[in-house]
Amino acid sequence: MDRLASQRGQINAGCFIALFLVVIVVIIATRTVPVVIEVGDLQKQIELLAERASLSTYTNKKIEARIYQKAEELGLPVKPGNIKIQRSSQEIHIVVEYDVDIKFPGYTYHWHKVHDVRRPLF
Repeated sequence: MDRLASQRGQINAGCFIALFLVVIVVIIATRTVPVVIEVGDLQKQIELLAERASLSTYTNKKIEARIYQKAEELGLPVKPGNIKIQRSSQEIHIVVEYDVDIKFPGYTYHWHKVHDVRRPLF
């Protein structure tokens, strides 16, 4: 009993280190996961529009407007000048380039993202 009483209030340093690491991982995850999901949603939209580009109603201007609209909806900093669409008789090439700032306590990560999609036209 005396042995347990003398250890009251003491805690392993490893517990503090593990707790600190868990807090760091949670902070990083809460800041990055939503941005990665939004970027993935924009990538899916660009791929979908590239696949539908064979239809006569999907002009370059309409595709650009839909990409810009989706980016605004997701809160991504895409400007109309950052969207490049090249179309030939055989394929469409869409490039969307922008920078996303992910803010952490004491640090801001600048993520340069490029969506590059090529699809054949039928």
